[in-house]
Amino acid sequence: MKQAIADWLDKFFVPEWRKAWQMLSFWWNAICAAAGPVWVTLSDDQKASILGVVGIHPSLYISAAFIIGIVLRLKAQGIAAPKVDP
Repeated sequence: MKQAIADWLDKFFVPEWRKAWQMLSFWWNAICAAAGPVWVTLSDDQKASILGVVGIHPSLYISAAFIIGIVLRLKAQGIAAPKVDP
């Protein structure tokens, strides 16, 4: 059953669909990087209304999301703390 699902996905999606999470993590980081310039282009009243709803400056959210995306991407690539042989 698992192989049938994989074959179906290979037929209708890109051949590397199993790596889609890696592609999505790239897009996540790209969106986080683009959010900063978008914030700068907003007018003062738009910024004030966003700050009123969110309560915390959006740059903190952007920074946290960007750092989390980088850490998860490095972890998924196998870059972690070195293993110590006993």
